[in-house]
Order: sequence, then C-alpha cells, then structure tokens
Amino acid sequence: MTAAEKARALNEYLRRDAAGEKIDPALLNAFVRAQNEAATSGIGIGETAPAFELKDQFRNPQTPKSLMGRDGLLLVFFRSADW
Repeated sequence: MTAAEKARALNEYLRRDAAGEKIDPALLNAFVRAQNEAATSGIGIGETAPAFELKDQFRNPQTPKSLMGRDGLLLVFFRSADW
C-alpha cells in the first residue's frame, strides 16, 4: 500500500464516518490495512498470552485467570481514539 493509498483510505473513512455515511467493506478493509501495515508485534493465533493485570471499568484488577470461563477466554484488543 503506497503512502497515497494509505492517506486516501484514512481520509475517506474518517470523512464518511464523520458525515454518518455508509462505509463499504472494501473501504473498511483498506482503513484497517492502512493503520496496521507496519505492525510487527503481538502474539500469534493460538499462542499463550503473557501474564498481565489491567483494571476494569470499576478500577478492579483483572487477570486472564480471573476472567477465564469454562470454555476459555477470548481477548480482543481494539485501538480507538474515541475513548
């Protein structure tokens, strides 16, 4: 993805989102690729996550073990500027 393609995807997505317009799947895909193209860190699918502790919305500490259910645990990390 060229710098111009990244800029177009980011700008078009943000413009449509701000205007409340529909965002088609191809634009969403390009927006995600533009943000994550250089990402090289993180664990792979099926790998065990390192131990960590984070505070929940009530400021209570949570760990993967404290959240684990009978069928396991699915963690989804989402980067957002809206929080």
